[in-house]
Amino acid sequence: MESPVPTSPSSLATSSTPLSFKTPTPSSAPFQYPEPPDEFVQDNITYLNREKTTKKAARLGSSHVWKYGLRYIRDSDKKEVYYCHECAAGKHKQELFIINGTSGVRNHLEQKHQIDPQSGIKKPSRTRKSVLEQQRSAAATNTFFWKDSIEKFKELLVRWIVYCHIAFFQFENQYFRELLFFLNPALLSHLPKAAKTIRSWVMDAFRSKKQRLREDLRQARSRISISFDLWTSPNPYAVLGVIAMWIDTAGKRQTTVLGIRRVYGEHTGENIGSAILELLREYDVGGDQIGYFMLDNASSNDTAVEFILKELCPWMTPKQRRHRRLRCLGHIINLCCQAFL
Repeated sequence: MESPVPTSPSSLATSSTPLSFKTPTPSSAPFQYPEPPDEFVQDNITYLNREKTTKKAARLGSSHVWKYGLRYIRDSDKKEVYYCHECAAGKHKQELFIINGTSGVRNHLEQKHQIDPQSGIKKPSRTRKSVLEQQRSAAATNTFFWKDSIEKFKELLVRWIVYCHIAFFQFENQYFRELLFFLNPALLSHLPKAAKTIRSWVMDAFRSKKQRLREDLRQARSRISISFDLWTSPNPYAVLGVIAMWIDTAGKRQTTVLGIRRVYGEHTGENIGSAILELLREYDVGGDQIGYFMLDNASSNDTAVEFILKELCPWMTPKQRRHRRLRCLGHIINLCCQAFL
C-alpha cells in the first residue's frame, strides 16, 4: 500500500480533495512557511518535491509530523526523505531523514524545534539560556571566522604545539578533529588535514618571531650581552645554547634564547666561536652592539670570545677583548665547593 503523501500547509486551503484528519487548531498549527522548492541541491545531491513528481493525488498523513514537513525524493537512489519546514524557515541545513516510520522525525522536531512528540504543539521558547546552552548554540550556528579570529586560532595552536612538544601527525587523528569540530563546526574549513601544513604553520610562526626579535635587538638601548654553554645530549650531540640580554626601548631588561645550535667536530674555542658568530650575524648584531660575555671558566670559552671579538670588533686591543669576558660566579663557587669536598 502506498504511503500517504503530505502537502504543504499553504496548500490546505485550496485543496479540493476531502481530508481524512481533523484540521489543527490555531494553537497547534504552524505559521505560514516559505513555499517549498520543486527541487534543491544539498551536498551535491538533488532532491525533488514528491508532490511535483507524481501524478497521483496525494493524501495528507495523520501524524503531526506532516504539518511541519514534506516528502522529497533523493535523486541518487529514489528514496523518500523528510523535508523540514522549520529548518527551512530558520535557514538551517536540512537533515533529510530517510522516511521509515516517524520516530526519527519526531525526535528531530522535539530536539531542534521544541515540538511536543505527542501533541505536535510547539513548546514556548525559553527566554533565557544557560551559559552552556549559549556556547553550544554559538558553536552550532557560527559557520564562519573573521580573519583576525583565524590568525589568533593559528597563533594559539602553534604555541600549544611548540610548548607541549605535540607531534604534527596528531592533527590527522580523527578523534582530535572531531573534538575541535564539536567545539566549533566552523573549524572544518580552517583546520588543515595534513601534518605538512601544520609544520609550515610552525615554521612561518618561527620566522615571524625571529624577525620581531631582530627588530627588538636593533632597537636595544643598551649593548647586547651574551651567555652560552655547551653540553652533550643523550644522542649524543654537542649542543650549544645561546642567551642574549639587553635593555629594550621601554627601559626594561630583556632576556631571550637566541638559538640552540649543534657544534660539529671537536669542542674547541674556534668551533664554538664560529657557531656563535653565525648566530649573531643572523640577527644582525654587529661589533658596535656587542656587550659582555658571561661564561663558565672553561678555557675553550676564552678562545671562543677572543675569536668572536676579533671578527666583530677588529679595532679592539687584546686587553679590551679580555675585559669583555666575564666569569660566572656560580660556577666559581661550585668549583670551590667541589675542591673542599
